[in-house]
Amino acid sequence: MLRRKFLKTVGLGVGAVTLPSLGAYAVPLNDATAGVILHQFNFLQLDKQGVARFVQDYYKINKNATLMIKLKMRLYYLLRTNAQQSQLVHSISTLYLLSTDFFQHKMDESRLIQYQGIYDVYRTPCAHPFTALYYPPAI
Repeated sequence: MLRRKFLKTVGLGVGAVTLPSLGAYAVPLNDATAGVILHQFNFLQLDKQGVARFVQDYYKINKNATLMIKLKMRLYYLLRTNAQQSQLVHSISTLYLLSTDFFQHKMDESRLIQYQGIYDVYRTPCAHPFTALYYPPAI
């Protein structure tokens, strides 16, 4: 009798752990990553095709993304995690903004933000957002 109760408890515990992770894998990785970016920048007008291209380029470059990172991204999408709560969301959101024309158009939040290409520190010149071009001197 005691053994049956133990096996039932262990079975319920294993089920409680595996079912949420299986639910996370029901969401495709690219859709989850795009959803995290769209949720993070819900106040901006983002080009959805551009976000999808960024996600494809991101995972093309980061081929060594571990299983844990992929699971985290899906869980962050399901839990609606923002950049203040996760370093992974913060880094991918920052990389996305640097990969768009947001800073080249003086950080105008009213226009549609277009994806230009994945930002690479060694290949892409950085548009410094704190120059006089973006913040002209007060008169």
